[in-house]
Amino acid sequence: MDLYEFQGRKILNDFSIVTPNGITVSSPEEAVKAAKILFSKTKKKSLVIKAQIHAGGRGKSGGIKIAKNLKEIYEISKNIIGKYLVTPQTSKKGKLVNKILISEDVYFTSIYKKITPNEYYLSILLNRDIDSDIILYSKYGGVNIEKLSNNYPERIFFEKINPILGLQIFQVRKIIYNLSITNKDTIKNFSNFLISLYKAYIAIDAILIEINPLIQTLNNKILPVDIKITLDNNSLYRQNEYIKEIHKNYYKYDINSLELQAFKLGLNFLKLNGNVGCMVNGAGLAMATMDMIQSSGGSPANFLDIGGDADVNKVEKAFSIILQDKSVRTILVNIFGGIVRCDIVAEGIIKSYYKNKQKNSFSIPLIIRLLGTNDNKAKTILKNTYLPIFYVNTLKEAYNKIKKLIK
Repeated sequence: MDLYEFQGRKILNDFSIVTPNGITVSSPEEAVKAAKILFSKTKKKSLVIKAQIHAGGRGKSGGIKIAKNLKEIYEISKNIIGKYLVTPQTSKKGKLVNKILISEDVYFTSIYKKITPNEYYLSILLNRDIDSDIILYSKYGGVNIEKLSNNYPERIFFEKINPILGLQIFQVRKIIYNLSITNKDTIKNFSNFLISLYKAYIAIDAILIEINPLIQTLNNKILPVDIKITLDNNSLYRQNEYIKEIHKNYYKYDINSLELQAFKLGLNFLKLNGNVGCMVNGAGLAMATMDMIQSSGGSPANFLDIGGDADVNKVEKAFSIILQDKSVRTILVNIFGGIVRCDIVAEGIIKSYYKNKQKNSFSIPLIIRLLGTNDNKAKTILKNTYLPIFYVNTLKEAYNKIKKLIK
């Protein structure tokens, strides 16, 4: 579960990490009221308007703007709120901006003097390849960090964290050395910041905390300017009420409508940008199926694992979600019948097709691989319909059929 920046700031504040002053609003009128408060409180010459979406790359895509007066605050807010923001990390449609964060401009001093502080990049994340958390960091932070990682990988360092021992003091010192921090006050402040950040990472069961940029202020403080946090959904049951409330409202905004339907049904569904819909039981089989689709020249339109407890109604609703996707040109059903019987899957598919017949669902060819419990019964049920079905027994046959249909 991704958090908005303003939510990430609140969490870091709970761990005694200072973040820039800011107020979250949902309309241009609220933005002006917030700006009056912040102009008075910070004595700054300008404020920053930041679109709140679950994606990075906002700065270069028009999602972060500087405003120097209330008129600019109103106009910029009006042009961002309610609009779709397209970044390198969103689809072509972009993400709908429902909220913006009005924040102090930390690149100006209180005497209206423009400054260029040291900008660092720092993230703590789970590296599944080595089964450990790592700290990834660089003294060249900012909006060009992606280019830096591609062109100058030697400028990015990482520190592996032992999952039993946690972050050690010698590792903090090593990171400070590689960031070329020499001021005594900054060293002390950075040490306290990094230790607190790692405590937050562990306590909230995060799989990513990314701060870019992390700046050193004129008075040698360490200030996280932009914060991205991703939490492990499986641990939400033991989190505090604030995080539980975030999850409760998570699917109200900034999410694909098909994913919202799936969430309400308790389905493991993720919308992708491909043209081949797929319905599978079991996460491992689903991943293998998606790889096969990709290698055949198609592209998966979704991840959908119906699980082991699916009944006819659940299969019907799951399949209906795929049929609603206008980008789907063909559908692959790859089921290994065990706890979920193949005949139940067949009945659910038929029910879904006939419920969606007004939506041209009969024009979408269906590739079916049903093996296991009651597979022959399932095939008999399906043969008595007028559905555009192609039966396959192996993944290789499915591969060839997808390749032919896509062409």
